[in-house]
Amino acid sequence: MSMHGGLQVQLEAGGPIRLAASFDCAPGELVALVGPSGSGKTSMLRAIAGLWSPPALRGRIGFDQQVWFDRAQASCRPPQQRRVGLVFQHDALFPHMDVMTQVALAAGPGWDADGLGQLLERVGLGGLLHRRPAQLSGGQQQRVALARALVRVMPAPAQPAGAAEGVLLLDEPFSAVDAPTRQSLYRELAAWRQQVAGPMVLVTHDLGEARRLADRVVIVDAGQTLQAGPPDKVFASPRNARVAELVGIQNHYRGRFHKDRPGWARLQWLGAQGSVALEVIDKNRIDEGTPVTWVLNGEGVDVLSDPAAGAENASPEGPNLLPCRLQEVLPLGDISLCTLVPESLPDQRITLNLTGRLLRRLQAGPGGRVQLRLSPQALHIMPRK
Repeated sequence: MSMHGGLQVQLEAGGPIRLAASFDCAPGELVALVGPSGSGKTSMLRAIAGLWSPPALRGRIGFDQQVWFDRAQASCRPPQQRRVGLVFQHDALFPHMDVMTQVALAAGPGWDADGLGQLLERVGLGGLLHRRPAQLSGGQQQRVALARALVRVMPAPAQPAGAAEGVLLLDEPFSAVDAPTRQSLYRELAAWRQQVAGPMVLVTHDLGEARRLADRVVIVDAGQTLQAGPPDKVFASPRNARVAELVGIQNHYRGRFHKDRPGWARLQWLGAQGSVALEVIDKNRIDEGTPVTWVLNGEGVDVLSDPAAGAENASPEGPNLLPCRLQEVLPLGDISLCTLVPESLPDQRITLNLTGRLLRRLQAGPGGRVQLRLSPQALHIMPRK
């Protein structure tokens, strides 16, 4: 079924680039495709734009009420008949053309010199219309690339309100610029999102970028879409062990699930030299005694002082309190990458990013002891396959 004003993608390919992917993007929504290099993210973007449609590619791409690609119906619109604006990792500008000519060449119906000038002024290029790419900074070049994509998908100022908009595709557009320029371009994109009503698809391998910019993320691996949802939910509640690995969760363990009182369960954290019982929320999705894998979201961990340090610093009692030894503290600016060893599970490791201020307050350093309080909401459990 077509989503009015939205993009729907269902693609399969047996090789040489393998795909078994599907996702959608609603009008005004920004969806980030996240995954390692070689996972098929850019191939999907190129397929949407009509730049990649080998005989092995099957499936369907639809936008609004249009079919852009349908192998079963032998239908494939050429790129020029798809209202798509594409920003590449490297700007891909024509070296012999000035800024105005670059953007005018891509402009859709209704754009005139005045409208293009207004757009370029809004993206910070108003005084640079007659410069060529070699005379621009990296950030300015990416702004030209963004303007060139926007005039493909946005209605011209002279067109009536409600005119159709296209699909904006962003293929790692910020990875080739320095950090200050990247932050500036993030703000630029955020501002333009207030003006662009069409779907936007961003390819990135940067989890922080996806969390910062996207309404939804789609985790992609080896050509397959593994999980989709709001960034906070996907990163905190991965569907399986592979998703947990791809979203950078380091604290990944094995255990066994046991039913407890209504609404609650007991997670038996299994180590080679023992086990620890942790209280978790029971969502009635896992049966009694099921072997599970589980991940710990560091944002749901409180680090407390060692109760042996004295009564005045004693930690409060409660569930999921875990005495640990600080095995390693690696300062990274004001944040330290800390490795902790649970005293009752000496073969297990917990990795947390802790501030120097917290470590100083706790008077904790390598070899010292602290106590962790694990929020039940920070423990995400998955059946083991």
